[in-house]
Amino acid sequence: MKPPRKKIDNADQSVAEKLEIDSMSAEDRGFCKALILCCAHASLIGGTAIITSTGPNLVFRENIQNRYPDGQITMTYLEWMVFAFPPMILYLSSSYLILTCYFMGPKTLIRWFKKENAEKLQINRNVEKNIRQMYEDLGEISFGEMSVGCFFVILIGSWISRDPGFTSGWADLLEHRNYLTDSAIGILIAAILFVWPKNLENLSQPILEWSDMKSKYSWSCTLLIGAGYAISEGVFKSGLARMISCGMKSIFLNLSPLPLQVCVTVTIVIMTEFASNVSTGSIFIPISLGVAESMGVHPLYLSLPTTVACSFAFMLPISTPPNAIVYDTRVISMIDMIACGFLLNIACILITTLNMNSWTYLVFGLTNFPENLELGSSNSTLLSC
Repeated sequence: MKPPRKKIDNADQSVAEKLEIDSMSAEDRGFCKALILCCAHASLIGGTAIITSTGPNLVFRENIQNRYPDGQITMTYLEWMVFAFPPMILYLSSSYLILTCYFMGPKTLIRWFKKENAEKLQINRNVEKNIRQMYEDLGEISFGEMSVGCFFVILIGSWISRDPGFTSGWADLLEHRNYLTDSAIGILIAAILFVWPKNLENLSQPILEWSDMKSKYSWSCTLLIGAGYAISEGVFKSGLARMISCGMKSIFLNLSPLPLQVCVTVTIVIMTEFASNVSTGSIFIPISLGVAESMGVHPLYLSLPTTVACSFAFMLPISTPPNAIVYDTRVISMIDMIACGFLLNIACILITTLNMNSWTYLVFGLTNFPENLELGSSNSTLLSC
């Protein structure tokens, strides 16, 4: 009779994985580290492309909607994608180049373009075989999986076509279009999943049940984002935004818009390494709007890079949950994370500045201050300094 298998906890498993990594060759060990760290980078960078993907993006949209209720400045789902998707590709490319050069050396980039030898080809075939086998083990797609996929496509399509920005959307056909927001559409799709059957054999069993929501839904994340909205409103109502804006205006008074934008972006990147990205965005997004209004700069010129910069928390494990998860594997050292994160922060700041002063500058017409937004109006946090 075989003895019972000893249960391995997460700490013992991490140690075992660390010992296995140490026994690898230098090239394989570097590739493994790069592959693990890129998961954290990709989770942060990918969220910048969609306005509903991260807490700071939601805080930005909430501030825009509340601050400019008459539509002086808008940011639709599609408009955000137009702004954020091109630089996201450059962010990911920068992460790829930095991780490859740091962990495997610059020569690796050149070797990957060379013809592979027989040993490499055999390894590739084995990997492809394993992936194909795992895919076949999944079985055929079920009715529930197909339904969720269709509802997801409907959700994204509804968000994009509700108010595209460059043309009329389907919401214009409704009498009370202001009541049907992106949030309402998301809640509607989620409600449908509570009644839509999981399979055709048992129509009484829905895809989503409340027990699943209680055990698997990230309630803490929802409370965190909600607290971010409250902090953002408190910063504005209490006068803190006005005080900090006046201080920033006195500091940056003699700066032209471009250096001002770089300084704001760098400040946010530094702050988000030590604080939650939602709380950082909740404090600084309304402030960036106020500073821009007081200096006669288009509000999006400062608020957009402020929002995106909240996601550039690549350096420390405490910055974001993805960083903490990666660091907890004990494969990535603190020095590795800080070095790669620092280089990627510099690259992302440069890319954001380039994007804001080229593509975004032309698409959103940031040349002039909006005519329908008057300085000193109730929208501005700076009535006087």
